[in-house]
This record gives sequence, C-alpha cells and structure tokens, in this order.
Amino acid sequence: MNMENGKNNGKSNALGIFTALAVGLSAGFIAGILLAPKPGKETRQQLKEKSEEMIEKSKEGLDTIMGKTKGYVDMGKSKLAEMKSKGEEFVEKSKEKIVDISKVVGSRAGDAKKKINKVIEKGKNTAKKVKKDLS
Repeated sequence: MNMENGKNNGKSNALGIFTALAVGLSAGFIAGILLAPKPGKETRQQLKEKSEEMIEKSKEGLDTIMGKTKGYVDMGKSKLAEMKSKGEEFVEKSKEKIVDISKVVGSRAGDAKKKINKVIEKGKNTAKKVKKDLS
C-alpha cells in the first residue's frame, strides 16, 4: 500500500512541478512585458501573442503527457491481461493435478480397504481355529 502511494506521489509531483513551472514562466513573462518601456497598444499585442504561444505550448505539453499516460495505461492493461491468463492457466493445471491425485488416492484407498478386509478375515478365521482348538 505504501508503494502505491509512493508511485502516485511521483505522478502528482511531476504534474505539480509542471504546473508551477508554467505559472512561474507566465508570471515572469507578464511582469517583464508590463515593466518594459513600450506603448500600451504594443504591450497588449505582445501579451496577447505570448499568451497564445504559451497556451499552445501548454496544450502540446498536455497532449504529450496524456499520450505517455495512455501508453502506460495500455501497458498496464496488457500486463494485467497477461498475469490473468497465467493465473487462469495455473488454476487449470492445479485442477488437473488435484483430479489426478484424487484418482490415485481413491485407487490406493480401495486397495488398502481390500487388504484390511483380508487381514480381518484371516484374523476371524484364526480366532475360530483357536476357539475350536480350545474347546
């Protein structure tokens, strides 16, 4: 359980770092534009252009992250399906082994029962002889 939390924290940290970087770059850029000695119209136009550039770069970054995430999810699904298949195969082999073992045990139990009955029969016959000899 702790390992799962560690993995999730790694993903959350990467997203947090990416967000912090984007916000920091945006704030620094905007502060630089606003403090630069240019006319208002030119500054607004530059802000608009740079904002559009940053939005486009953010979308590209998000698309990249989403693509990688989808790849990891697909890989995880594939591994899970593989593990499930191996587990089912193991269960089937185990069932076969149990059936084989139960047949062997059943067969040997029948043989043992026959031998025990023979010993009991011999014991009864011996007891009858002893009783007859003693009478």
